[in-house]
Amino acid sequence: MSALFLEIHCWNNRMKSMTFVFLLLSGAAAADTGARPPMQAVASDSTEARWAAKKVHSARSIDAGRKDLWTLSGSGEMSFPTEAGDPGVRVDVALSGQQGLPVATARRAIPNEDWREYNRLSFWIRTDLAGFPILTLFVTIRDAGIESAAAVHARESTLYVSAPPGKWTLVQWEIPHVRRDRVVSIDFRPWVNKILAEPWDRVAFQVRSIRLERVDPDHYEGWNLSPAAIAYSHTGYLSNARKAAVAPAAGPAEFQIVRVPGDDIALSKRATPIRTRIGGFRVFDFSELSSPGTYVIRSGELRTRPFHIGAGVWLPAIAKTLNFFYGERCGIEVPGVHEACHRDWRAREGERSIVMNGGWHDAGDLSQGLVNTGEATHAMFALAGELRKTGRSPELLRLLEQEAKWGLDWIHKVRFPGGFRIGFASMNIWTNGIIGDADDRTAVALNNPNVNYLAAAAGAAAYNYLKDAEPLLAKKSLAIAEEDWKHAITGVEAPETRSTPAFAATEMELASVGIIASLELYRATGKIDYSRKARELSTIVTGSQQRRYIGTQFPLAGFFYTGPDRRKLFHQFHRGNDQAPVVAMTMLCNALPDDPEWMNWYATATLYAEYQKRAVSATEPYQVLPAYLYREADWQTIEEGDRYGSNRESYRKQVLSGMPVGDGHYLRAFPVWFTRRGNYGVLLSQAKGLSAASRLRNDQSGIDLAERQLQWVAGLNPFAQSTMWGEGYDFAPQYSVSVGDLVGSLPVGMMTFEDRDAPYWPATNAYVFKEVWVHPSARWLAVVADLVAAQRAPALHYTVTAETRNDAVLISVTARGSGRHTFELRTHNLQAEGSATEAVLQPGVPATLTWKARVQSPDEPWVAAVIADRDASGIRDVAGFTKQPDK
Repeated sequence: MSALFLEIHCWNNRMKSMTFVFLLLSGAAAADTGARPPMQAVASDSTEARWAAKKVHSARSIDAGRKDLWTLSGSGEMSFPTEAGDPGVRVDVALSGQQGLPVATARRAIPNEDWREYNRLSFWIRTDLAGFPILTLFVTIRDAGIESAAAVHARESTLYVSAPPGKWTLVQWEIPHVRRDRVVSIDFRPWVNKILAEPWDRVAFQVRSIRLERVDPDHYEGWNLSPAAIAYSHTGYLSNARKAAVAPAAGPAEFQIVRVPGDDIALSKRATPIRTRIGGFRVFDFSELSSPGTYVIRSGELRTRPFHIGAGVWLPAIAKTLNFFYGERCGIEVPGVHEACHRDWRAREGERSIVMNGGWHDAGDLSQGLVNTGEATHAMFALAGELRKTGRSPELLRLLEQEAKWGLDWIHKVRFPGGFRIGFASMNIWTNGIIGDADDRTAVALNNPNVNYLAAAAGAAAYNYLKDAEPLLAKKSLAIAEEDWKHAITGVEAPETRSTPAFAATEMELASVGIIASLELYRATGKIDYSRKARELSTIVTGSQQRRYIGTQFPLAGFFYTGPDRRKLFHQFHRGNDQAPVVAMTMLCNALPDDPEWMNWYATATLYAEYQKRAVSATEPYQVLPAYLYREADWQTIEEGDRYGSNRESYRKQVLSGMPVGDGHYLRAFPVWFTRRGNYGVLLSQAKGLSAASRLRNDQSGIDLAERQLQWVAGLNPFAQSTMWGEGYDFAPQYSVSVGDLVGSLPVGMMTFEDRDAPYWPATNAYVFKEVWVHPSARWLAVVADLVAAQRAPALHYTVTAETRNDAVLISVTARGSGRHTFELRTHNLQAEGSATEAVLQPGVPATLTWKARVQSPDEPWVAAVIADRDASGIRDVAGFTKQPDK
């Protein structure tokens, strides 16, 4: 029995869950034929199972067989079959002779009814189809009330139902967030995303037993918890990390951690009551419990479902994430998901073209591009490298290698001479694979430096991983990566070279990805040109960081601007790239440990990590990383009326709803955004920046905080839901309209309601916030790589502490071990007396070394790093500040 199988067995004793994970990994050990079945979720663990068990307090039926109240728009045929005495409606969609996507919408008229007495709509549906992997039904409640929903929330009145074909499926949709004071209709529209149907294709759906119901609805907005909920990590907790759960303020003073199976109490402890800016809670801290095993949390009548503690808790979630990528593969058949697809999707540059299927579909809309595929491939090879070092989980490692090479193949395939690549290409339909007819799609290749840097980084990382086991593939990858790099350093980042504005790179971002690509190539080749370019670009990144404190009430430093002019704060609201400058600095520190600028790079990464650790107090007790610091005055200069619906007044209101820090600045938990909302791209990018910096620093508290972000995604959030589909418990349907829900998928992320700054997570699975997306999944894998690496302990044990008195700092090193060792002090914003010293350690006898230093600028944080035996991999540091909030 494999190591991973044993870990999954410990993580979850339920046989059916254990079996489907094992079957997938067993398939991964064989040749990658592209024909293995995807994972299946444990249906009883889903929100749908819990919704079905809810008590219905009152209900009334809406007659689905009233022919006089149904109308059909589009092309098709409506009928009213009766099955087992239950009348309903059936729509057969006309597929042939269409000029565009087939449409046939069935509308059930409602005579201006007030539905506010009810908060759930339920109905049964059955689909009948051929030629499509799945049929998604758009179900819309239309309301003519005086108060209409804000534009950004209007789509939340539609539910996107992807039901298995050929069987009746009960749908239960909680609608307390939907406007329903004057309902005029319910619409049922199938998503038929194929222009040219085959003669044997068919699409039909039936609806029956429509009911309005009143239930106790799920909590869906705000930081508070449902009275019956405990927020905890459904996946589990690393043995050596901080472990905590959050419960409502009202409740028993004690909690227990209970081992399962059985009912042995492993820990009994008093809860910690806490009141913060976001509310009152009880915190269950059980960090002292490190014994591997499966547990539940119990407090009074509240009891969680089982979770695991151990060194391998994230391994099953890695397997599930890779399952999502596998399901999103383009160009081959994925059994039970889709057929071989998009053989008539082409990339074009001038007169030349390439069939560009392959890689992974970007999201629920089937798009594709180098940015997401390149970043995911890079993350997979990085994680594979860390897993390989552990010597554990060979089946998972093989699965990871196969998926990484699938992405690498697309990077190699879809490119043109001169640096022309596809950064992003939109595709929202299934095609027939015949080049030259009406359903073809063509994307124009562009020469963009950001895209080429990302390709170079992924290709060089592939070489570094594959060079021994697959030297021919590795050499090919390196040669292509070096080409991409040459085009990147001469390329121009401008609107005309971007495939989409969403992938625009600021000066700071472009320099960061340039450093990453350059250092991956330097690691592969040792060529000085690459390290020289990385050093050159580093001045842009370090110059873009805010190092003097901003704010009088809550001083902050360490965040970034878009460039060294530091005029515009760095913000993103959809996809995130916050990790890039920090990862770049950590790579510089590792690659060039003796460079004169080393401490500047180290300080940049450290100050960012300390900024995040300080800012997270704004979201206690969840400790989810806040999005950004904003300036109130910036609302006057933002662009309005763009494709994202930007609005100055809304911008101002959103900024002011954040936590004031002083000097006209506000810290928001969520980004300022408009029509495109969902924060996992930003959150997991920031988590990667934090984990990379913490790994460089050997800072366990930073690693714990980075892991906390994964825990937030996996259930330690105000809704107590796992938001990775098929992982943990209470995972809800997502917007994946072309292939249906896939185990391991992550959505774009939680959003906010209108101009507020609190999490909003309604049951509707609308785009964009619940749309599946490979971008956060790639960042998830990148964070886990650092968690795996951080479990390797440095050879020499020593600690660094500091005592401050005004602008004077006494830095102390306490070391344990044996033999002669050197300790070198490197500082930022400190003038120290001496830099290196030597100690002879005796077994069992701690030795202490001290340096005296003076703060150079009281308006900036300071950093003191100690390197033992010239080996920076075991570095220890301490950071501090002298500026205090104004009273």
